[in-house]
Amino acid sequence: MNYLWEHEIPGVTMRRGNAGIDEQGSIQYDILEDAYFNNLPIIIETVIPKELADKVKGGLKSLMKHGQISITKGLEEDEIQEHEYFVIKVYTRENKKKLLKKDEYEKILTFLQEKNVLWATVTKGIAGYGRDHVIYSQHLFPLSENLPLVIECMVEREQLSGILEELKQIVTDGVIFTLPVQVILNR
Repeated sequence: MNYLWEHEIPGVTMRRGNAGIDEQGSIQYDILEDAYFNNLPIIIETVIPKELADKVKGGLKSLMKHGQISITKGLEEDEIQEHEYFVIKVYTRENKKKLLKKDEYEKILTFLQEKNVLWATVTKGIAGYGRDHVIYSQHLFPLSENLPLVIECMVEREQLSGILEELKQIVTDGVIFTLPVQVILNR
């Protein structure tokens, strides 16, 4: 994450999986007592132009001892009709200073529920930064504030533009983007 920050990547979210398969093929689980010391998968995500991705991917490869780097190309507007389903992702952050006030992610989740999206998930990051370039991360004892959150859902093409237009009005701090997906099973 520091490498990306030093190369002026505008925002980064780091999340830890709750379970996963490590580089030796062993299943690892999130156990509260050793969350900082286990070997769970870590996902580091950012939304950047292709030129910037090309600029940093070589350095990322040299920093990684094991893992995977994936780059997903965004869509042009005329390519949307080629796909039936899309994942919408919103990167934002929690704000624990707003006592007795609904957090932004709760407003987004409620909105998505009202729109009858196909599944929606909120995951909390373990570290990240946004436009302010301040790195927020989990701490062992105090409750951390401003940790990154990722809200993702799946929608059908007919819902996409309407939901995105309304989300633009709801999201006050963060990034919204969408990716085409092929739905294999939904039950």
